[in-house]
Order: sequence, then structure tokens, then C-alpha cells
Amino acid sequence: MTIEGTEKVKPDAAGPEDRRGALIELGADALADALLDLALLTDEADQTIARIISDDATNVARIEDRIASCIYDEDADIAGPIVFAQRLDFLLHDLSLSVHDSFEGFRLTCLFIENDHYVFNNTRDDGTFSRIYQEDAVNMLVHYGSECTDKEWLCHQLFRLYDDDRIGARWNIFDGAAEYIPEEKVRQLIERLQSATRSNPGHEEEWLFAVEVLAKQIGDFDIFEQARLAGSSTLSTADICEIAGLRLGAGDASGALTLLKKVDAIRNRQTEYNKLLLAVYKALNMREDETAQAWKLFKSVRSEENLEALLKAIGESERETVIENEMPDIFAKHGVTYTDAHFLLSGKRFDEAEKYLWQHEVPLKRGLYANILPLAQAMEADGRHLIASVLYRVVLDELLREGYTKSYHHGVGYLRKLDAMSDKITDWKHVESHADYLTHIRTAHSRKGSFWSQYGGILPSNEIDTLTDSDH
Repeated sequence: MTIEGTEKVKPDAAGPEDRRGALIELGADALADALLDLALLTDEADQTIARIISDDATNVARIEDRIASCIYDEDADIAGPIVFAQRLDFLLHDLSLSVHDSFEGFRLTCLFIENDHYVFNNTRDDGTFSRIYQEDAVNMLVHYGSECTDKEWLCHQLFRLYDDDRIGARWNIFDGAAEYIPEEKVRQLIERLQSATRSNPGHEEEWLFAVEVLAKQIGDFDIFEQARLAGSSTLSTADICEIAGLRLGAGDASGALTLLKKVDAIRNRQTEYNKLLLAVYKALNMREDETAQAWKLFKSVRSEENLEALLKAIGESERETVIENEMPDIFAKHGVTYTDAHFLLSGKRFDEAEKYLWQHEVPLKRGLYANILPLAQAMEADGRHLIASVLYRVVLDELLREGYTKSYHHGVGYLRKLDAMSDKITDWKHVESHADYLTHIRTAHSRKGSFWSQYGGILPSNEIDTLTDSDH
């Protein structure tokens, strides 16, 4: 109960601009005092103040000191690895804002990466530290390297980092190198790596991998193939596809075809191989072979993508004929194939899609969550509420079986959809009614209090319609 005229707005209810204006009104002295108080509470605030009041040279020295002291010791660091990872994240962020000179930025990022062994040797990585060192830091190298004019020095730093890798954590240090180092220098770097391969017996594989990474970036399929063959006397289908893809990308479609012909095309079912062969035929304007390969790819997987590739070869006017002719094979196939169900929906064959799903209703109950949800959404959107209910039940049952509480709000949305659709179903046929289904899951999952409390009203009803497969 609030007395009229005394209701207050919550402090955080004001928008960013309102808060900014209010802070400005406080004046410089008040803001300075508040910032200094914050600096006593968190290291991040203290370092932020240091950054904004320091010149470039002072910030470079500050960041260098921070990097040198940012070494994790499991026994000594009371805060633990989670807080340490947050410190590393902030340190990289601080570096990016504090250091504007590209040379210093690249040098300091290299120093940061050099400490990786202290971290990986003392922590159990859940992927966080790998992301920091192998993605964020490498992206920083690309950022600073792009503006650095001494490309010879950049090559030396990359080689040194790779050569000094004590734990095999810098396998992607050359990622994006061709974006900031000219091809001539990349080729010189490759030669240096090749020399290191010969002078490091027992470690050839690591050096050859680096050669391959750089060769791919500059599209040199000959160097890539030589490196791959140096590591193995024969090329696998995957190897051939990779090399042929480089040749095709470089404009050598004939060379790519020669390579692909070394693979047994009749027995091979690798999607990547078949897609690549189709692209090669198209590039060489080999119409008959392109059409035959498009049919092979489409028959292997009836996907919308493969259908479009086929229609490019045989003509858009054949769309309905192709879809119609596939019906006997789809319905004769033993067991449910989710790609076929999606294929029918993409072709706007809702009657056939519903028939197909009813035909495989029982196998669907052992289906895959991510495959079934889009089918449920499509059936619901087309007003086919009974089959949509069956599908949403499959999704909800699997979610409840998993018992992952962070996903419960999705399950609540699905159950509310089932509530809403039940009013539109007059004939349940052989399907358990919604009331009976609700009683069943209440009994089977009675101990999932978090789910049922949310279903009781925590989630707003308008959130149901915003749920999509991307929410998972």
C-alpha cells in the first residue's frame, strides 16, 4: 500500500540516459570520489581508473606488469580458477583499450600467450581458458598485426611462439596470419617451418600442421598436398577433398577433378566428397555429369539444400515432379527419417508430412529433441493440432527426463502450448487426452518442483510464442 503522492521509482528503473544525466549533475568532484570508492572494492575498477588517467607509455608499462603477475597457482590462488579466468578476460579487454600502438599491442599479446603453460598445467579447463588463449588472444594478434608495419618481425614472433610451445596449446597461433602478413612473407614463414620440420625428428607432425594451416590460407594446394603426404604415404578421402577444394577455390577445377577421380565414386558416400564433385562438374560445365551427381546427392539425403542443387541442374520447373516422384520411396522406407519429414514440409506437402508422422508415431517417441521440435512448430502453425500435440509431448517428455532445470522454462512453454491446443481438438482418436496426459506427467515427474512452480504462473503467457529451436 502506497500513500498517494509518495510512490518512488526504483533506482534501476531509470534508463541509461536518465542515469547518465543524473550522474553528470552530481559534478566532477562527486564522481571522482565515487570512482575512488569503487576502486577500493574491485581490481577491475582500480585498473579502469588507472587506464583513463594514464598516458600511452604508462599504460603499456602497466599492462606489461599485469601480464607478468597474472600467473595462476592452484595452491596459492585462493580465489580459484573461475575468478582467475575472469581476470584474464578483463586483462585482454584492458589491453585492447589501453594500448593503441600496434607494435606494443602485438608484443604484449605475445607476452600474454607465453603464460599459457602456467594456466593449463594448473587448472582443469572446461573450455574457458582455451577460448581465452586460443581464440580471444589470437584474434588480438590479428587486430594488432593488421596495423603493424614490420611484417618480418611479426613472422618471427609467430614462429617463436610456436617453437616455444611447451604443452601443445598454440596449434592455432597462425590462424588469420594471411590477413595481416603479405603472401610473400607467409611463403618465407612456410619455408622456415619446413626447415624446422626437417631439423626436428620425432616432431614432424606439429611442424607440418603449421605448414598446412598457412598453405590453406594462401590457397597453395601444392604445398598443402606435399605437407599432407609427408605426414602419411597415402591420402584419405578427407585429404583428397581438402586438397581438391583448395584447387577448385584457386580456379583449378580440372586438377580438382583429377584428384577426386582417385576416389571410388560408386562406393563413396561422404557428403563433402559428393558436394565437391558436384561443384567441380558445375565449374567445368559438364552438364550430364553435374545432373547425375546432383541426383546422387539428392537421393543420399532428401534435404532442401540438395533439392535446390538438383533443380539448378535440371530446372526449377521440375520441382513438383521431383517431390511427387519421391513419395513412394519416402513412405516405403523402414523407420522414420527426420530429413524426409523436413523435406515434405519444405515442399509444402503438409498432408503427406502429417501422414508420414502418424505412420511413424511410435518411433518418434524415441526421437531426437532438436529434430522433432521444428516439426511440432510447423504442424501447429498449419493448424494440425493433434499431431502437433503428439510431437510437443515427445519434446516435453524428453526434456523432463533429462531433468535439466535451466531448460524447464522451455518445457513450461511447450506444456502451455499443449493446454491451448487441447481446446481446439474435438477428436483425440487413439491419442491420450490432454487431461490424462497432464495427470500422467504430474505423477511421473512430481518431484520436479521447479518445473511445476514455473508452470503455476511464473512465466508470462506471451513468452510462449517466442520460443524457437534456437533457445535450446
